[in-house]
Amino acid sequence: MGRKLLKLLIVSLLLFGIYTTKQDIYSTCSTAFAQNEKDEENPKKEIDYSKYCWNLYTLYKNDDAWMKDLKKFNKDMNELENYIGKLTKSKTHLYLGMGIKEKLDIKLNSLSAYAKLKKDLNKSSYEYLNMTEGIKKSYSRYMNITSQLELEILKLSDKDCNKYLSDKKINNKYGMYIKDIRRNKKHYLDDKSETILSNMSSINGLPSNVYDLFRNMDKKTDITPAEYENAIQDYNREKRVEAYKNEFLPYNDNINTLAGLLSGQVNKNIFYSSVRNYDSSLQMYLDSDNIDEKVYKGLIKTVSNNTDSLHKYISLRKKVLNLDKVYYYDMFVPIVSECEEVVSYDKAQGMVYSALAPLGDAYGDIIYKAFNERWIDVYSKENKVSGGYCLSVYDNHPYVLLNYNSSIGGVSTLIHELGHASYEYLSTKNQNFYNSSPSIFTHEVASTTNEVLLYENLIKNATNNKEKAYYISMYLDFIKNTLYTQTMYAEFEDYIHEAAESNKQLNALVLNDKWSMLLKKYYGDDFEVDPLSMVGWARIPHFYNSFYVYKYATGCCSAVTCAQDILKNGPDDYLNFLKKGGSDYPLNLLKSNNVDLNSQKPIKKTIDKFDELVNELEKLLDEK
Repeated sequence: MGRKLLKLLIVSLLLFGIYTTKQDIYSTCSTAFAQNEKDEENPKKEIDYSKYCWNLYTLYKNDDAWMKDLKKFNKDMNELENYIGKLTKSKTHLYLGMGIKEKLDIKLNSLSAYAKLKKDLNKSSYEYLNMTEGIKKSYSRYMNITSQLELEILKLSDKDCNKYLSDKKINNKYGMYIKDIRRNKKHYLDDKSETILSNMSSINGLPSNVYDLFRNMDKKTDITPAEYENAIQDYNREKRVEAYKNEFLPYNDNINTLAGLLSGQVNKNIFYSSVRNYDSSLQMYLDSDNIDEKVYKGLIKTVSNNTDSLHKYISLRKKVLNLDKVYYYDMFVPIVSECEEVVSYDKAQGMVYSALAPLGDAYGDIIYKAFNERWIDVYSKENKVSGGYCLSVYDNHPYVLLNYNSSIGGVSTLIHELGHASYEYLSTKNQNFYNSSPSIFTHEVASTTNEVLLYENLIKNATNNKEKAYYISMYLDFIKNTLYTQTMYAEFEDYIHEAAESNKQLNALVLNDKWSMLLKKYYGDDFEVDPLSMVGWARIPHFYNSFYVYKYATGCCSAVTCAQDILKNGPDDYLNFLKKGGSDYPLNLLKSNNVDLNSQKPIKKTIDKFDELVNELEKLLDEK
């Protein structure tokens, strides 16, 4: 399956997996409220929330305009459909047909983005559920058409393909797209089979859709996600335990259903990898980025064999917090008390500018645009989804979703998502459409490099040892959560697919047992696995976006390497990497920026950095 087509499929599954409430964004901006205890404790400054929500008018003026454009998209597909059987007839046919497809891809990008942004601000809305259902039908037909066109490109002889690509206009705009399709030639089926698979696209996301319905609509809990995040970091252990039970018990109470859903996701992957002649599900998913399984397996092997520093950090946590054992609900309370409890959004912006100064003025100008042209929906609102993300829209600016909570952690999320936004912005400005969409693999490098620069800047400018110790502990938690924990998730995901591929049964007992074994393996003897923590796998939505989590870990390793190079040698190589967008495969792009993930050097460099930080923190705490 071609890389661009597979990306559209993945984006579609993500889009259709979240459902949201009836409430118009334009009427809620001025009445939005922050579900945030820290803001309530600091009421001195009134916040005009209308300045801190998305302006979607640049996409569509209203839902009616979106619906009108969807109808036009459906009509315009007829023109592309006319090229079936004719696309590769001549250079002219190929160029004109691809031009039509490009315009439709860009339009689909805008239509999908608007629907997602609207429903993520209104997560229980059946109105926006209907909107996504409408676009799913259009998407299914569009996938059918594009599948047939890709088959025509596949059937070209090498001689004819090379002749077409010798045309500079075709090669410059569509060369990467065409070459990528033909790279996967052996994984395409006959016309009839491809049509059947294409028609199944609307049901591919069923496990993910049902899982998200459970998380967003049917999961019963006494606390909101924001309240859980605050409580799990509270120094009062009883509050942490109460929040932990509130969050985990709904998963435990539905564990067999959730096990069935995850098993369904795995079996779906096995079906597709089998019919497309891949050796495994892992190979199928890595192939979209042209990544060898050795990179994935090497990450797991290197990290899981070098957990001594992580075990030492867990033991230090136990000692400093005076705990009998470290339980899951003890993993997120700051090991050093916060130096600054409330970080206003205005101050957060200043911290972002300071941390990203090494990237130069041009990068800073992009950040200014994001802050001042309403790229960001900042605060938590009723019926808004939790978490944060960046959504790119070609020929428009990126959109960033936050639930800013006035903490250093909130600043970290902000600068992370701005890394995604800046990457998309630079890519779009410097590449044509088919080369402008960077892989998620390299996206995680761009976002995580920003976070590393933030922590390096905070540690460097700390005014006393307590402040320094606090920022080091944050940096340690960042690497723990991004490298070690995500690699643990990757190992779990690899195991469940290999088990199913070997015809082993996946049920709640098997999943719980494997999860508990990995918790102990990664976190060490001072970490206690209690029965409720064994269902932790059921809380990970990324398992429904298969073989995604390892990209956080490789992103972390690459980011540490990039940040060190930026601070030592300047930003030129890194900015050139960002500007290249998706014009090559991820490993090649990273290698051009002096990051070689075919070796273990970036991973070992990050593990060494973690070890250095643990020792420095231990020394600072001993001096108290």
